[in-house]
Amino acid sequence: MLSAMSGSNDRVPHAPAPGRGPAPDEASLTAWRTDDFVGLTILLDCRWLGHGGAGRVTELLLGEMRDRPPSSGRWILWGDPAAVGMLVFSGAIVAPWHGHPAKLSGQADWLRVPRADVRVYLHQVRPLRPGRSITVIYDTIPLHVGARPLVRLAKRAFFKVVCGLSQVIITVSAQSKEAITRDLGVNGPKIIVVGLSVDAGRIARIRAMRATADRSDTLIYVGRFGAHKNLERLCRAFATTRFRSRGGRLLLVGGSPSEVLQLGSWIREQGIAGVEAHGFLSESDLDLLFATSRALVQPSLEEGYGLPAVEAAAVGLPVAASRTGYASEIPGEFVTFMDPRDEQSIAAAIDVAVARPDPGTAYLPRSTLREGILEAVARITRLAGTG
Repeated sequence: MLSAMSGSNDRVPHAPAPGRGPAPDEASLTAWRTDDFVGLTILLDCRWLGHGGAGRVTELLLGEMRDRPPSSGRWILWGDPAAVGMLVFSGAIVAPWHGHPAKLSGQADWLRVPRADVRVYLHQVRPLRPGRSITVIYDTIPLHVGARPLVRLAKRAFFKVVCGLSQVIITVSAQSKEAITRDLGVNGPKIIVVGLSVDAGRIARIRAMRATADRSDTLIYVGRFGAHKNLERLCRAFATTRFRSRGGRLLLVGGSPSEVLQLGSWIREQGIAGVEAHGFLSESDLDLLFATSRALVQPSLEEGYGLPAVEAAAVGLPVAASRTGYASEIPGEFVTFMDPRDEQSIAAAIDVAVARPDPGTAYLPRSTLREGILEAVARITRLAGTG
């Protein structure tokens, strides 16, 4: 199954892949040294394995650490032994844990956090324990959309406490770094931006399928159906496209059952033809959509990462997207950009994208997640040594 950064069909894959172009903050990720970790106990919070995008990021990190294990430091993997399983890398040990990492807003495990010199939390919902720590914050979208104003204010306060307790913040796109600086008042030097990879084996399989499969006059959207995804505006814009006038259809994939019901009802009430709302798909069904569709559209008002657009570009599926999350880093030959607040701009981008031929070159972004984590730990070690 594909899973979102916040719980959808937005998938963060678990196999590193080489890529083209510079990685985010690449110059700042080369300063750590092996001896930075000598004598240190470092905790990796692996409790999110199996839970949405944070779980996928954890898989990616552990996969990279298994391929290139650190040669120094005592590494503790805190999580469910059944989930950590084969992801344990050389020199690491497992600190058993069971439960749900978000219980009581992440505070149910406050007294259960293992002792360590540095703790690496792979999600912003974390125990608010003092001590040297690194926290991955994917985006600040919960502060702007969704819940009632008082709930959003409470979330903002929680995020600020997390930032105050963290010596280093790691995030997944330049846009997220800007949002964390703007919304939470975090100084830029405290934030490291890392790149994430795609599953190279899966991408190769889909590219091979696209080479022989017949195309369907289908445009796809993959991800959550949240308000910031801008799907109602997308549906209205789609109805005005030349692609729709020729019989094209739009498939919206990845909503929860309640989201599918709500958006499906709205589509019918608006009388918009050719648009279907669907829930989660199996990986094989989603692979088939990537192999046979004309284009993928991502009209989000805000994204933390927005992996479906990256995966689409990697398999050669043309993309129509707003300049949000990592989409703005995709080379121009793979993506047509839009103004997500302008229905005419969305419609024009769709018509250009569905008419584009598959790019003749491959695109695979390169992960810097392992390097970012190691550099963050090294920064904390150096600060402690000078304090």
